[in-house]
Formats: sequence, structure tokens, C-alpha cells
Amino acid sequence: MFSHEVSVVPERKLFVSIVVPVYNQVDFIAACLASLFDQTYPLESYEIILVDDGSSDGTTERALEVVQGWHGAFRRVRNVHAGPACARNAGIRAARAEIIAFIDSDCVADADWLERLVEALLTSDSAGVGGPLINVARSGWISRYLDATAFFRHRVRHGQVDYLLTANVAFRRSALLSINGFSEQDGAWCEDADLSFRLLQAGYTLRLAAQGSVTHYGAPASLRGLIRNLYRYGYGNTVLSRNWHNGRTPAMELLRHAGAFALSPALAISYSGKVGPVWAIAFWPLIMLEHGAFVAGLIAGNASQRKQFRLTAPRHSAEPPSTGLIGESSQARGSSCQRHPGAAWAGDRPTIRRTD
Repeated sequence: MFSHEVSVVPERKLFVSIVVPVYNQVDFIAACLASLFDQTYPLESYEIILVDDGSSDGTTERALEVVQGWHGAFRRVRNVHAGPACARNAGIRAARAEIIAFIDSDCVADADWLERLVEALLTSDSAGVGGPLINVARSGWISRYLDATAFFRHRVRHGQVDYLLTANVAFRRSALLSINGFSEQDGAWCEDADLSFRLLQAGYTLRLAAQGSVTHYGAPASLRGLIRNLYRYGYGNTVLSRNWHNGRTPAMELLRHAGAFALSPALAISYSGKVGPVWAIAFWPLIMLEHGAFVAGLIAGNASQRKQFRLTAPRHSAEPPSTGLIGESSQARGSSCQRHPGAAWAGDRPTIRRTD
């Protein structure tokens, strides 16, 4: 069923852990896993860790069906639903390798994806590398807009990587542990940007790989989905930005996105050369909604932070947002994600529920 008898990489390779967080992606998980089974990287040199974040739509059952007949290393880690940051941290804890690659469950990897990503990481002194992201534009207004604006992409500013999207990325485990993994905050997205920002602040570098592509199929196709995502990004910016020293404060982001909202007609027209004037004009309300939803998330995040500050000020008046691998128990905050004390990382792996 799967083609592993002949590898184009005959020499022994460094062992790699691939982490796939998944939540209710029954329509995509089979294609994602199948692409990971057919990598050119040697079969004995990587493992796949599927972190099921409490799926209820049959995703887990579908994944276990697909894995039948594959002879590589596969493990399933089960969480009660707690969000992507928590799921990725569970994957890091379960990983056995020094290099940890991440791919989203609605993505399909090229056959040489892992080989190229690892090669780019090992031939540099960077803490992480991001590979090319190809977004499939389904028919429709929203999908056409996201494709034209290259919405899902790694960000580069002034010739330097600003942040990497975890849909196609590989990190050195030691770097992830040094900053305590992904930040876990209830209801907050932007955890991949937050991770990159904290790595850069710690003195690490990030880079882009020229090869090793991943195709993304799961972009929101509805107006509601787009607004929900942008709201979460805005909320995450407010909640997580206290970790950042790069000027991306909620106030600055509010000014930037409010300005884009005001200039939305001009921004829409700027896409005329790429998609034609009719589609460009059709993008105008979407630009307004994109930036408006982000601003709404910023405001909601600020209100949440103020409320939390009032409730905890006597005990934690200066406490920053917590990150995910080491620190207080998530259960103390009502989350289902399992955390472990930092001492656990000095030796044996912490115990994690899993099924093979």
C-alpha cells in the first residue's frame, strides 16, 4: 500500500519526530497521514505522533484505519480538547527525537518534505526552518481572497524571518525546551507567531527552506469561519503579547489594523493587477471584515486581561502569560492539557497517555 522499499536517501539519517495535532478533521486526516507514510526519508528514521485534541467526528477512527498496514513508528496521544498549543506541547513531550517537525492535519506533504526540511535545518545554525506553503483555493469568495492575499504564509520583515507557521516547520528540540514550548492560553490563537517571537528574543535564528513543500487544503471557506479565525488572532495578540519585545503591542496592532480598515478601498484596488478589477472590488468588504474582526479580538482580549488582573492582582500582579511545557498545572486553570515540572525534562520523559 505504501512505497518504502527503496529510499532515495540511503545513508543513515538523524531520527526525527513528526507531530500532527488534530481536532475534528475527518475529511483531511487520511490524506495527511498517507503523505507522511510515503516520505523519501528512511522509514526507520522518523516517527509520527498524532495528538488527538478530543475529536468527536470520527477523526481518530479514520486515522487508525489509515495507519493499518504501515510499518513505521506511529503513536497516538489523546487529550481532552484544549487547543492547538496544548496539543503541540503534548507532541513535544512525547517526541523521542532532537528534531521535531510539525504539520497541520489539513495539509499534505510532498514526498521529500521531511528530507528537505531536515537538510535545511542541519545545514544551518537556526533553531527552526519553515518550508514552502501551497494553499489550495477552493471556489468561492472567501477562498479566492485568502489565495490572492497569500494569507497563510511564513512572514518575513526587513529580509529576516519574523515568524513561522506550524503548518510546515521543523525545530530543534533543545530550542523549544529552552523557551518552554508553546504558550497555552485559553481561547488564544497566534501561538505559532508567539513561539517564533520568543525564540528570536532568546537569541535564536529562524530561516526558510527553499524546498519541502506542504499543500494546505483547510482554509476557511465561509465568512463566519474567516471572522472567527481573525477574532481569535486578535485575541491571542493581546493575551500573548506580554511575552514579546518586538513592538507588537495591542495598541500598535490596533492602530495598524484600524488603519487598514480605513484604507480598505485602496487596499482592495491594489489587487486589481492580480485578480482583475471585479474581484478586487469584491475584496473590499472582506478586507474590512478581516481587520475589523482582528480589532474586535484585540478589544475582547484587553477586556479579558483587565478582568483577570483584577481577580489575581493581590497574588500575581506582574505575572506574564504562562508557556506550556513547564509551569503551573493546566488543570488548575480548568484546562485539560497535562503539564509537568521542568525537572522532568532533565531525564526521563513524563508519562503520557497513548495508544499504539
